This record gives sequence, C-alpha cells and structure tokens, in this order.
Amino acid sequence: MPENKLAILSSLRSGGYYIPGHPEHPNRILRSLTHLQKILSPEVFLEPTPIPLSDVEAVHGKSQIEHVKFELPLDQDTPGVKGIFEASLLSAGAAYESATLALMGRTPFCLMRPPGHHATPRISMGFCYFNSMAITLNRLMKEGKIRRAAVLDLDCHHGNGTEEFCMGKSEYLCVSLHQYPCYPGTGLESRDNCRNYPLAPGTQEGAFFRAMEKGMEEIRKFKPDLLGVSMGFDTYEQDPLTDFGLTQKDYYPMAKKVMAMGLPSFHILEGGYHRDMPVLIEEYLAGLMA
Repeated sequence: MPENKLAILSSLRSGGYYIPGHPEHPNRILRSLTHLQKILSPEVFLEPTPIPLSDVEAVHGKSQIEHVKFELPLDQDTPGVKGIFEASLLSAGAAYESATLALMGRTPFCLMRPPGHHATPRISMGFCYFNSMAITLNRLMKEGKIRRAAVLDLDCHHGNGTEEFCMGKSEYLCVSLHQYPCYPGTGLESRDNCRNYPLAPGTQEGAFFRAMEKGMEEIRKFKPDLLGVSMGFDTYEQDPLTDFGLTQKDYYPMAKKVMAMGLPSFHILEGGYHRDMPVLIEEYLAGLMA
C-alpha cells in the first residue's frame, strides 16, 4: 500500500491531561508522534475533531458521562483529572473520522489517548473513560454507512468494554486475543457473537499468530462491511504491565495479516507502555503499508 493511503489521526492535545505516576503517560503519544513525523510525509497526519456528546450518550450512561465531565474518580486506575473529558471526546472523534476514512479506501491509524476498550456502557475503568470503538461503530450503524462490523482486539488485556457493547447484537462480531490471567480477569470463554482467545503469560509469536488466524477466519466468515482493530502494543516482551513475549519484528507481519483479509479497516491505539512504543508503531504501520 502506498504511503498516500495511510492516514494518522493524532494531536498534541492528547497530551492535555497528566496523572502523576500513572503508566498512561502523555509521552505514549507525544514521543510516538514526534518519531513518526520524522519518517513520514506531513500529508499523512490529520488533526481530529471531538465527537459530539450526543454520540457518547448513545453508548454510555448519564452518570458515567457526568463522572468524566466533572473529573470525578472512577476507580484506582481511572481517576478524575483535569482535561480528561475533552481528551476523551477528541479520542472518540479521531476514531470516528478514522473509520470514515477507511470506508473511503484509506487505512487510518488513530494515535490518541485515552484508550477505550475497557469502558463498558455503564462503567469507565482500566485507564479507559469512553469506548471510542463502540461509539464509532454505533454512529456508523445509525447513519446507515455500515450494516455489519467486526472488531479485532489485539491488546494484551481483554477488551471487556467492547465485548459488553457488542454482546448479543447480530450486526457485530467481537474477537479478542489477550493474556489470561491478566486484568480485567474476563475473556476466558467465547459467548454468542464474542470470540475470545485467552493466551498464557509468555506467549510468543507462534502461538499468538495461530490464535490470530483462527480469529481472522471467524471475521472472514462474518463478512463485515468494516473492521475495527483495537491495537495494543502491551503484547511487547518488555512491556512493564504484561507478560507476553512478542518482539519488535512481530508487529510488521501482524499488520500484514490484518490487511491480507482485504477489508476496510481502521486501527485504534489502546495499550502499550514501554519506551519502545515509537518503533513498535513504526513496524506496525510498515506492515499496513506493505
């Protein structure tokens, strides 16, 4: 894929909130964005706009939204912090714009924070305030732009929030590869339209890619109009919060495998907490462009 097909939606405004001592640090985005700007054309980078609040209200409950808006604590991992409401709306807006670009034939990567896949329709948790994937797909469905959507969650943690949103809705297929046991302790079994592939601590590329192929076969059979990838780089062998064994070189073939399905796809950053994230993202983007 030529570089002009790639789009990176990112913003310095993602660094607008900071939680002292928290692993979900602004530098996850800012260092990665600076690195990518040195090696990619300026035309690749797009500044996103916030999602309308009404789209968030279509997925999340009133009390949950008010906790984020008024910067109230949600749990130990997901505290109230100045700027988090604006950053969460911007992150969801970037995801929606990414999906729209995917339907137009481009391959977007959403380099934003906070992540979203742990946020359920009722509870914000696990560094996640609003579920950008769920908000995006729900809006696209309502607009009639898609009729069937699949989610492939490649973060090391189970995307329990996205699963709860998708569960029992025939227009969605949710596939997750993740470490088990690990936070949030869900995703041990598959149910209904949600397919889970729990993998043991220490999992390396062989077992990971075999499970990934099984999940992708489910997606092929489902024949979605659009694929949303919740991409986490906490599967990296040196990530401080997890225990997987993927190496830097594994993210290139991972992206190639996703693209080989031939589906319109957009890719949202979820987790990843090691200083090597800029080069891990570079490898993944190279796979998208291969």
